[in-house]
Amino acid sequence: MALLVFPKFRRISSVSDWEWETIAWTALLALALLAAFLLNPWGKSLKTAPPPLSVLSGNPVHGATLFSTLGCSSCHSLSGTGQMLRTSLAKTDSASAGNPARLVAGMWSHGTQMWEKMKDADGRWIRPSQSDMLDLLTYLYIAEYEDEPGDAARGRSLFLQKHCADCHSLSGEPGKIGPDLSLLKGDPIVWAQRMWNHRRAMQAVMKESEIPWPTFQDHEMVDLLTYIGKTASGNQRGGSEPSNLLPADPQNGKRLFREKACISCHAINGDGGKVGPDLGLQHNVPPSITLFAGLMWNHSPAMLARMDEATFARTQFAQREMADLIGYLYVVRYMEPVGSVDRGRKVFHEQHCANCHGRHGEGGKAGPPLAHEQEYLFPEMARVVGTHGPDMYRKMQEKNIAWSTLDEQQLVDLLAFLNSL
Repeated sequence: MALLVFPKFRRISSVSDWEWETIAWTALLALALLAAFLLNPWGKSLKTAPPPLSVLSGNPVHGATLFSTLGCSSCHSLSGTGQMLRTSLAKTDSASAGNPARLVAGMWSHGTQMWEKMKDADGRWIRPSQSDMLDLLTYLYIAEYEDEPGDAARGRSLFLQKHCADCHSLSGEPGKIGPDLSLLKGDPIVWAQRMWNHRRAMQAVMKESEIPWPTFQDHEMVDLLTYIGKTASGNQRGGSEPSNLLPADPQNGKRLFREKACISCHAINGDGGKVGPDLGLQHNVPPSITLFAGLMWNHSPAMLARMDEATFARTQFAQREMADLIGYLYVVRYMEPVGSVDRGRKVFHEQHCANCHGRHGEGGKAGPPLAHEQEYLFPEMARVVGTHGPDMYRKMQEKNIAWSTLDEQQLVDLLAFLNSL
């Protein structure tokens, strides 16, 4: 290989030829480093990937506005508010309660109809921004968990059988030990936060009254919260009142997980304590925030005993802190179902994804490579539907390929495959 040789520079004043060559080489090195910084030929190595987004990271208040301005409410109803009840977005199956996979799979499968309805006057598709799609998804998600199907009659029986009525009133009834539960307004994030903060006081009162610590099985916590929500005066459940606890900050939730000593007992994918279950990738997950709150309640006596043994501080959570913590648990996949890579690879080929993105997701002439710096989560898939969906639809029409539809399990498995790339 030929060597780059600088010509001899004419000596000026007391600067030698050797010193001029040193200056020239230094300048060349500086230019090379500057070019490397600006052009970034090494790709990912100089980039800092943004933190993954939780399904709770959006602004539901703005999402509620988008639900109207984008025309969603003209075809879909939330708690009966849609102008034309073609497809209700309220849950009908408690098995998928609070699972964002259901929402995103629905967005994907019905994308073609949505885009045709959302064309503007010039015949072009409206493309919500990434932040708009996140806000809309967050709004739809909390509207779903607030509309979670529960049996109010069973909830009323539980309110009496579990001795909740011994200490708490509903709708402002006086003379009770505990606070009026109507103030919770059926929000499961507030429910989880209040139960955590007051569990020690409740345990003391119940011990003094010789009341055993009640536990909730299956969907009993959902039934109880449904009854409270429907009975509390002035409380209307549903998507009409977006939560004021959001957007959540998963990065702050990660910090809280350590600062509040959760990591002393619980690990995240092997990093942390071994006393409690690992809260990383899970297959048997609580399918809603309400049921997650129920698990926290059921294990409160054991957790309190462990914390006393370890002389942990008596941690308390502000409402937004609980939202941030739950948002973080979504990011680490404790609150989301985990799919099968093999089944996802099958979905990838059966739904013709490989036609544009390559057999192994390496990219092709019609589609980019799908290997991702961050893990694919449901908010990312919602963003793809909103921002890239119309282009994908157009290309599939050109290739005479039918638009693919995905059910919840197929979407979960597809995400597992994409995250394996």
